Amino acid sequence: MTDAPFAALPVVAPLLTAVRQKMGYESMTLVQKESIPVSLRGGDVLCKAKTGSGKTLAFLIPALHRVLGNGPPPTAGRSLPILVISPTRELAQQIADEAVLLLSTFGGAPNKVQCVVGGTNVRSDVASFRRGFPTVLVGTPGRLNDHLQTRETGLADALRSLQVLIFDEADQLLDMGFRPAIEQLLSALPPKATRQTFLFSATMPRDVRAMVTLSLRPDYSIVDCVGEEEATNTHVSQGYFVTPVAHQFPALLHVLESARQAYPNNFKVIAFFATARMTQLAAELFLAMGVPVLEIHSRKSQPHRASVAAKFASGTGLVLFTSDVSARGVDYDDVTHVVQVGLPSDKAQYVHRLGRTGRAGKEGQGVLILSDFESSFLRQVSDLPLVQMPAPAPPAQLSEEAERVAGYLARLPGSSTTSAYQAWLGFYNSHLRKLNWSKEQLVAQANSWYSNAAHHSIVCSF
Repeated sequence: MTDAPFAALPVVAPLLTAVRQKMGYESMTLVQKESIPVSLRGGDVLCKAKTGSGKTLAFLIPALHRVLGNGPPPTAGRSLPILVISPTRELAQQIADEAVLLLSTFGGAPNKVQCVVGGTNVRSDVASFRRGFPTVLVGTPGRLNDHLQTRETGLADALRSLQVLIFDEADQLLDMGFRPAIEQLLSALPPKATRQTFLFSATMPRDVRAMVTLSLRPDYSIVDCVGEEEATNTHVSQGYFVTPVAHQFPALLHVLESARQAYPNNFKVIAFFATARMTQLAAELFLAMGVPVLEIHSRKSQPHRASVAAKFASGTGLVLFTSDVSARGVDYDDVTHVVQVGLPSDKAQYVHRLGRTGRAGKEGQGVLILSDFESSFLRQVSDLPLVQMPAPAPPAQLSEEAERVAGYLARLPGSSTTSAYQAWLGFYNSHLRKLNWSKEQLVAQANSWYSNAAHHSIVCSF
């Protein structure tokens, strides 16, 4: 937090009331202090800000002031003034929830928020559109394009009066392969000269710079709240250990137990895995061993993901197993530990996962568990304060525990272990150069992982 009060912002009173009374905030974060005054000038804004820095209010407050500063639009219900594009369903819902709070103090004005994401009922979206378009529509690129391509939704017509377009976590949108969908979506919107656009991103790779050219007017303003500062929270301790692949799950058990001992009443752990299938396998295994865990990944339905996210957000004494759908933007309070199991895709993904803990200046700890063949990743993060931790248990004890874990794995449905094996192959196939493997070595390592982890045998070759 800075010493800059929200009350000093030149925005309509209902927004300030909502921030103070509904959200409990008095002072702005750095990104809010730096970007909101710039956005209120009416031009396009490119804002570089770390995840967890308060970006949602930084773009919603000026957007809502622009649209509602002089009362509700004369075509309320038939037009759609604010569109927010998010990379993940969880982040989209979180943005929508904050928009609801900000609009809650506008009295009887016909303001509403709608969230449209994959995995939910398309007909429900359409039915809501027919009752009147919202003030704020938050969505993921795929579902938004689905609606734009269907005339019966009326979405394309409603967006002709679009006043504010917002891209959140732009670098993740592109990392997730959404560039074609975004280009398609932009082609369906009015020209960029007719609207104000905010683009928020934690990093500025080449693809994001290309997206800036596509979506922002040439005279856009830049707000940089990252600069050359540390890429990770300096108050979050970061440790790693390297272990044989067969010891990975036993090591994770020890890490979870250490978290419980360190915070006996309020531990809150997020464990990241490389793929959805590997997340699923780990969750099934730990539940079979009597270790309660929650599970979120792309293979789960949207209602399940929303329910689990809400439970984890509001609770304590919980462990969440997740794929990278929870890596950016999603704001869970009071996460004490982030555990990363296996090879992160790259340094940026390691940093963004770690950003789920130590938020708002609170304590946090990050633990990276690498298999022996993944240790080369440490060279990519050599500039971070990542230190080697003592082994979680003596090797003989971990070997004994690995036998017990393998027994539980062997009793899981064959479809779970086979799907995880296939996902393992796919993930590490994309990292052959980093690992300095041939295709034959990849398959040999996959077969070794499968047999060591589950005491099954499998024969696969390229």
